[in-house]
Amino acid sequence: MLKPHFSIATIYRLILMILLASGGASDRLQAAEIDPSQVPSATGPSTQTGSPQPTEIYVFGEQPVSTATEASVRQKDFELRPTGTPVDILTSSVPGLYTVQHQGGGKADEYLIRGFDADHGTDFAIYVDGIPVNIVNNAHGQGYADLHWLIPEIVDHIDVTKGPYFVQYGDFATAGAVNILTKRRPADSIASILGGSYSLQRYLTILSPPEGTLFQPYVAFETYHERGPFKDPLGYNRYNLFTKFTLLSTANSNLSFLGTFHHSYWNASGEIPSRLTRQPGAVLGRFGAVDPSQGGNTDRNNLNLVYNYSDARQSFNAQAWGYFYSLDIYNNFTFFENPPDCESCLPNGDIVGNEIEQRDKRGAGGSYLNYRRNYDAWNVPMETLVGFSSRTDIARVGLFNAVNRRRLSTQQNSQINQTSLAWYAQQEFRPTDWLRAQIGTRLDKFFYSVRNLSPDAAITTSGTSQGFMANPKVNLIFTPFAAGNWYTSPQLYTNFGGGYHSNDARVVVANPDKAPLARALGGELGLRTKLFNRLDLAVNYWYLHLSSELVLDGDTGQFEPAGATRRHGPEVELRYQINDWLTSDLDASYTWGRFVSGPTQGGAIPNAPRALAYGGITARHPSGLQGRLQMRFMGTRYGDEERISLLRPWAIFDLLAKYVWQRYEFNFSITNLANKKWWAGQQFHTSQIRNDPRLPTINETAPVNDIHYTPGGPLTVRAGVTVHFELPRFGRP
Repeated sequence: MLKPHFSIATIYRLILMILLASGGASDRLQAAEIDPSQVPSATGPSTQTGSPQPTEIYVFGEQPVSTATEASVRQKDFELRPTGTPVDILTSSVPGLYTVQHQGGGKADEYLIRGFDADHGTDFAIYVDGIPVNIVNNAHGQGYADLHWLIPEIVDHIDVTKGPYFVQYGDFATAGAVNILTKRRPADSIASILGGSYSLQRYLTILSPPEGTLFQPYVAFETYHERGPFKDPLGYNRYNLFTKFTLLSTANSNLSFLGTFHHSYWNASGEIPSRLTRQPGAVLGRFGAVDPSQGGNTDRNNLNLVYNYSDARQSFNAQAWGYFYSLDIYNNFTFFENPPDCESCLPNGDIVGNEIEQRDKRGAGGSYLNYRRNYDAWNVPMETLVGFSSRTDIARVGLFNAVNRRRLSTQQNSQINQTSLAWYAQQEFRPTDWLRAQIGTRLDKFFYSVRNLSPDAAITTSGTSQGFMANPKVNLIFTPFAAGNWYTSPQLYTNFGGGYHSNDARVVVANPDKAPLARALGGELGLRTKLFNRLDLAVNYWYLHLSSELVLDGDTGQFEPAGATRRHGPEVELRYQINDWLTSDLDASYTWGRFVSGPTQGGAIPNAPRALAYGGITARHPSGLQGRLQMRFMGTRYGDEERISLLRPWAIFDLLAKYVWQRYEFNFSITNLANKKWWAGQQFHTSQIRNDPRLPTINETAPVNDIHYTPGGPLTVRAGVTVHFELPRFGRP
């Protein structure tokens, strides 16, 4: 059963508070349901006072793209994909992106894309309506991007980019970036209930008054509970509230406000050493735990105010966002590797292992200003974009030694204040019918301040620092060939650009001789076309050099800066329309990567994905029956620089079905159809088991290098029903 962490009265008070002060809209990066520069006349003409309000008209179609891999994925394309966690919509929408868990519950997923094990988001930038999801200087890892506060049903579309070629994206957008755009308003209200294996329960309500209601509000509320397949129950509980209001809407402008509330808590079995589960002689099942006291809780509450103006020639966007966030998470990566035997026994007989508590509490806020203008100069169509963004984080971040979730001592406890400012500009021109060129630049400035809060801490870093980086962006789009009888006019793409990820402020201040920002320089060649009016094809080959890689520190579970790396490889995307109601798709990629400097020069990049594939067949029959059979594949990859360990590959099959009848939707899914025993999150590092009353037969005299893994989900069945209904209209006074 669901076990609320707070009273029902508290929930109602929170709902009331957010209803009185929230809502939203957004521009491509800076949140707008329609990019006014792409649709200059999205509404009818203005009306005289007392006339009916203008009706908004939404036009759907393909927008011009700048790379072979840029895309805008609408909800229809991912609604028949697994959504066991909110981040699953990214896995099904971003070709070449995989997400896995290495603890479970409400902990952020691990992102793997373009040869990056981006951990929880270090080299992959995520936005929701322009609000940054990645968190700088996070207690668990730089760029930590937790999407559990997102409700998949309120997503309208996802803008996908790969590579550092786009001026509007800054920190963490080295491998790629996505902006998840929520709906201006759902077409109707819904109530949904879902149940499944391992005590899974999900309840969702979306209330959306009819068009014309004052402020055009809608509210979504979700609760979720799951026990999981683990011997020690996961006990994952999630509560989400989302609301959006349109405060002003005219023929040329709109002002919207958004608010969200999120709270979750869970237990976790964590990663387990593979040596304990190998047959024969296994002492632990794959759903067991060495330390079952892991887990945590987290909260995130967002506010977002967006103003958009557009006419036939220009558009202007202004956005202010802010959030409050907290994370308290317990992990144990190396178990009893330190301290030595019973050197720090507790009075009740417990042995101090290597459990750590990572604590993060912060407020953050920022802004965007963007101006875009279309014009002709010397008979050449031009478009100019200029923009500014800012972000400030004020955080208390701590790392503590713990046992059974009891804090024992302080490793580090810091007040971290960080501000970043960015200025960017892009000039686009079309000198001929077959060439479109974009030349841009982005300037980023960082200010760091770190103050130690605990004099008795083992690490007492304090100080200030600054960082600056300028990056060029060049995109050339060629259309040299006319369309033929069996193909559309092919588009060729040449891209070059620079990007970066920031390093943790504590590392920057403690190492003033090291660069605070790790530069990425990359380029790619690509092609897109459509063959036989049925097959959409996109292929490309990309290259990326990163000046400083982040590698795992097994003692803290965080990633630390290391040497420079180089990655490159091909990607292919195929979409085939078999008939009017049946389609197939396949995304495949392969990446070569290695260190090119530092002590591990020539070595492999740990955990970096190499061969990836994702594909399936989707049916949408006119009778209302819909379904999808799909496959997810990840090949072997190295777990360490010396190429000693090979992490396990896997191929997982899923079946999803939906039947739509009048205002009812019936959903059914089976994930991991073949019930494959696979390893999700995998890390290669040392650990030690000794003096553990749960494992009395294991007493290792020295640390052991091993693959530590979180088991992938077994065969899981889910079924649910959704009812659509209409609310009465509340007219304007």
